[in-house]
Amino acid sequence: MKDQLPPLNALRAFEMAGKHLNIARAAQELGVSSGAISQQVHSLEKWIGCRLFKRSNRGLDFTDPGKAYFDEVSEALSDIRNATRRVGRPDVRKGLVISVTASFAMKFLLPRFTEFRLMWPDVDISITTVELVNEYHSDDGDVGIRYGLAKQAGMWCKEILRDELMLVTSPALVKQKDGKLVMDKLDTLPLLIDQHPKVIKDYPSWEDYLHHLGLNWTHDLKFREFSQQWMVIEAAINGEGIALAKQSLVQRDLDEGRLVSLSEEKLVLESGYYLLTLPENASDPVIHGLWKWLQEKASELTVS
Repeated sequence: MKDQLPPLNALRAFEMAGKHLNIARAAQELGVSSGAISQQVHSLEKWIGCRLFKRSNRGLDFTDPGKAYFDEVSEALSDIRNATRRVGRPDVRKGLVISVTASFAMKFLLPRFTEFRLMWPDVDISITTVELVNEYHSDDGDVGIRYGLAKQAGMWCKEILRDELMLVTSPALVKQKDGKLVMDKLDTLPLLIDQHPKVIKDYPSWEDYLHHLGLNWTHDLKFREFSQQWMVIEAAINGEGIALAKQSLVQRDLDEGRLVSLSEEKLVLESGYYLLTLPENASDPVIHGLWKWLQEKASELTVS
């Protein structure tokens, strides 16, 4: 038997599922999706090595080991909550507002964010979006996630990730050979573009990227323009053309087969995404936890 504790998030999901014997009601109480509850319970069952629930006409029933485990886990978690109430945890905030650029919110943050919410179940977390180029101001939210703002006067600023550009498209759009696009066909396909090269200094254009690949022809290219990169990515998923996009924003779609990478050649960007807040918030456990969690998720970005 493992001598380590199972993940606390999985224990809390199991406790709520056992309390209600209903995945949907457990998800509602924790403020997460039903899929997140099911995934956490499944990971706990895999960790322990036995089934904890069985399906019934009314929802869920415990297995025999599941009921015994629930009784002990719920009592232990209740003891932890009572101890926490007695101490008071005055250092933990009750709410957190995250101000973030729309594309990063849509394509990186939100698909992963249930995990962070489960880490801080008693903190009311909300997310607001801003335009691509926008300095962070304290009235935007408690923290800001911005692209390209490595420094901002009067703010505590920490790097989340340094991004790379890559070519992606729908698997159904182009004929491929050995999983890679024949590059001499590139000029026959629509190239999807957003506002980054126009509004961010030194941000690579399509022409810059093609030159990086050693392709010197940039005439007669067919561009389709969108205002934000998440739109470019969704257009690529829908088969409208080829997107030149940040890896952080397309990784999930690559992993789940909605997009394919067309070239092994990436272009490392000179800037990245940063977390900003007021200096007095630097030691806040929730904000510091958010920064470390974002770094952890960024470290998982890999493309085979």
